[in-house]
Amino acid sequence: MIGTAMPAPTDSHTLLRRAGLRSTPQRQTVLDLLGDGDHRHLTADDIWRAAASRHPSFNRSTAYRVLEQLCDAGIVQQTRFGDSAHFEIAGAPQRHYHLVCRSCGSIENLPSDGLADITGRMARQHGFTIRSVDLTIEGECRSCRRGVSPRV
Repeated sequence: MIGTAMPAPTDSHTLLRRAGLRSTPQRQTVLDLLGDGDHRHLTADDIWRAAASRHPSFNRSTAYRVLEQLCDAGIVQQTRFGDSAHFEIAGAPQRHYHLVCRSCGSIENLPSDGLADITGRMARQHGFTIRSVDLTIEGECRSCRRGVSPRV
């Protein structure tokens, strides 16, 4: 059901095994970077740079290929913010949506509680089975409205 996330295991090996994927060092590295506890929304290039700093042989095409595999398996979700794609572990820390500042680019997670009721009602009214909902609300953050430079 949309809005309720199953507890996501933090162990990359477990996530991969549950999705039927082999646990390779490349996949583990990407998942470790995405699940580092900061709950940041990383681009493929962010992931590539961080992985290459740990493992010099990790190249850009590997980052893109692994991210595609993890998205296809449902372990990682991709969200587009403007012209760039950002990645995070699906359902981590819980299902959420995004507030994106068009001025500074900051991204804030928005809990899905309120939207779960709306999507559930819409699904029932239309006889529709919802597999996923991706919501991004764009505007201007408090810091930009005040003229204060936020931390991104």
